Amino acid sequence: MSISKFMKGLTVACSIMFLFACGGQEQEAVEPVDVVEPSEPSAEELYHQQMIALAETRVVYFDLDDDTVKSDAAAVLEAHAYVLRQDANLVVTIEGHCDERGTPAYNLALGERRANAVAQALMLNGVSSSQIKTVSYGEEQPAAEGHDESAWSMNRRGVINYEG
Repeated sequence: MSISKFMKGLTVACSIMFLFACGGQEQEAVEPVDVVEPSEPSAEELYHQQMIALAETRVVYFDLDDDTVKSDAAAVLEAHAYVLRQDANLVVTIEGHCDERGTPAYNLALGERRANAVAQALMLNGVSSSQIKTVSYGEEQPAAEGHDESAWSMNRRGVINYEG
């Protein structure tokens, strides 16, 4: 037998032994991994997110010499009512403000009516009266300085402040 035939035979034998040796070893089982795809938020989650975002708006504006909550403030007040209904321990103070026109006594009374109008809108949306305080500042804390309609319109407002 020639050396080359012997080497070929040895190579084949070693290869066969290697395959049998590896084939007999147990391999660790790999469990499939569930890939969690991000799911679309539910309608309830979307509503919650929308209400929280709207509740970031804390100011409700009023027309001149008026204490009627405008229709464009309805969504904001509904959002605050939603937040307050979620936690009965939350309390808000609603500040009523006026522009500089009118007497101090008149403006204090108008500021109180504005704060009460915002409070009433919250209560109509299911908020407990025990969660609401009101205060009037009249014309004493203007949001905008100036003596024109631009400033006055910014000062005719109700402000919702969360306590704690």
